[in-house]
Formats: sequence, structure tokens, C-alpha cells
Amino acid sequence: MTKLKNLFLILPLTVFGLYSCSSDDSTSGSVALEGKWQFTRIGTFTDNQEILTDYQHTPGCTKDYIEILPGGIIKNHEFNNPNCQETISTGTWTRNNNSITVRYPDQPAIPGEILELTSTTLKTKFTQPDITDIEIFIRIP
Repeated sequence: MTKLKNLFLILPLTVFGLYSCSSDDSTSGSVALEGKWQFTRIGTFTDNQEILTDYQHTPGCTKDYIEILPGGIIKNHEFNNPNCQETISTGTWTRNNNSITVRYPDQPAIPGEILELTSTTLKTKFTQPDITDIEIFIRIP
């Protein structure tokens, strides 16, 4: 379960590393991607169908989130150990329209797609050789 959770954490970080624009809520081309995004749902895309479940945050801990920063920096904040200590993974992101690529040190680049971006919601899809992951986030202050 931890390996699957870590995979889902890496993908969202990739997605959040997208580009920043204006503050309109209607389309991904006009909403700022930069900011803090909390994991809410994760899943896969199988047989042309999304299969989603609620993201399982560690009970009693701060909720996991990603932080997309200016200059192409992305940070994944996880609180999944017994003492709720924070683990931060830092990588880079690039965006071209609705395509996004996230890269962490010593790992191959992860290509993805922004399926939805509003002022409150981010939905991404990352396709790797063995799996397609869907992640949904909400913007947090």
C-alpha cells in the first residue's frame, strides 16, 4: 500500500508543477497552477473508464499536499509515518498547454496531462508503462 501511495504522491507533484496564468476559473489555460494543492482522490484509467477512490491521508496528521512554485520547482509534502513527521520530495516541472512533465532527482521524467484546472480543483492524468494514474486535488491556502 505504501508503494502505491508513494506512486500516487509522485504523480500529483508532477501535475502540480504546471504553469501559472491569470485567475479566471473556467479553463486550464487561464487559471494559475502555482500554489498548494491537497490530495483528495486518486485512481486509475482502465478500459476508458476512471476508477477513483478517496485519498487516504494518515489519520491524525496534516494532510498530504503538493506545492507548485515559480521557477519550475515542485514539492511533495507527505505526512505518512507514525509520528506525522513531514517528508518533502523536491523536483522540477514544465508545462506546455495541458501537458506537464515532472522530474525528481535520479528518476525518469513523468509525462502527464491536465484534465481539469479551475481556481479550486486540479485533475491530472499520468501515463507510465504499466499504469495510468488519475489524481484530483483541491487548492489550499
